[in-house]
Amino acid sequence: MKKLFLLSFILALVAIGCKKDNTLNSNLSGSWEFRGAACYCTPATDPNAAKPGNGNILTFAGNGYKRYVKNALQKSGTYTISVITSGGETRNRISFSSDTAYIPPNVKIEGAKMTFYGDVPAAADGLELYYEKIK
Repeated sequence: MKKLFLLSFILALVAIGCKKDNTLNSNLSGSWEFRGAACYCTPATDPNAAKPGNGNILTFAGNGYKRYVKNALQKSGTYTISVITSGGETRNRISFSSDTAYIPPNVKIEGAKMTFYGDVPAAADGLELYYEKIK
């Protein structure tokens, strides 16, 4: 009986973990346009870089992505999402097959807003990038 309970508990944990990952993937699908950044770094020199219609877009479909800068395709490839726990906090970590230098590794989606953030908070020189879903 104890083995059956333990097996049921483990299967429930796996199902919960998979559900969270699948929910993020389904919310990620579509096109997202850049809306700004936060950090204690040099500010952007282009005043229009974060305005609607700026053409700085990330699109996600299935396990593939495309990055456009001013409506010109810059990068494309695949991505994976993994769930990690660090310091008691659960995060969704995103890995891009062909782009590791630009986007911080963690991602969260709240409604039509997506934030990429690093392990260091913006207030401590970490970078946060903000996107809004456009379709």
